[in-house]
Amino acid sequence: MSWNYRIVKYANGSGFGLHEVHYNPNGKETSMTKEPAAFVGDTAEEVRSGVMMAKADASKRPVFDEPAEWSSR
Repeated sequence: MSWNYRIVKYANGSGFGLHEVHYNPNGKETSMTKEPAAFVGDTAEEVRSGVMMAKADASKRPVFDEPAEWSSR
């Protein structure tokens, strides 16, 4: 299974968040993290690296509309 960071538009209209979105082998979205991304680490560099990866992913991929059946907000 693969994943990346995506900006997600919440199905219930409450706004947007940055989540890890997971894909099946065919590239179809299958799930996302319940909570928006948080960047923590043992070093400042680990946090910087995570933020940079999220920025790169979110910049090159379209906003993902959360399917209504996934919504728990």
